Amino acid sequence: MEKLAPRLEDYLETIYLLEKKNGVARVKEIAQERNVRMSAVTEVLKKLSERGFVHYEPYGYVKTTEKGKDYAEKIYRKHKVIIDFMKTVLQLPEKTAEKEGCLLEHHLSPKTVERIKKLTDFFKKKKLQEEFKKEL
Repeated sequence: MEKLAPRLEDYLETIYLLEKKNGVARVKEIAQERNVRMSAVTEVLKKLSERGFVHYEPYGYVKTTEKGKDYAEKIYRKHKVIIDFMKTVLQLPEKTAEKEGCLLEHHLSPKTVERIKKLTDFFKKKKLQEEFKKEL
């Protein structure tokens, strides 16, 4: 599968989440979520559209294609696994976990993410986070 740059992945994930919430995404909503200008969103949407990840027409709605949805779901899954790991195992505050997890999600392989998930699940199952928390 084609690999997107981290910035494009972030936008695709944002579009996917807005689409899940509202059925479609709008340029204005994407701009608000990403805290950028609408012109920056339009530039990214053109790139994602050209590469077949979204359907986008100026002044219209934005929807992920099947390819875009599959890609976004994988990124979002990575995101959730890494955030859960950082909060559960590393005992980081939510804001830190979100910020740093977002940086990591673009660079870890699926195999690494799966192992992180297994470790997090092990911690939860064995209630090791309480023991670990005492050590901090």
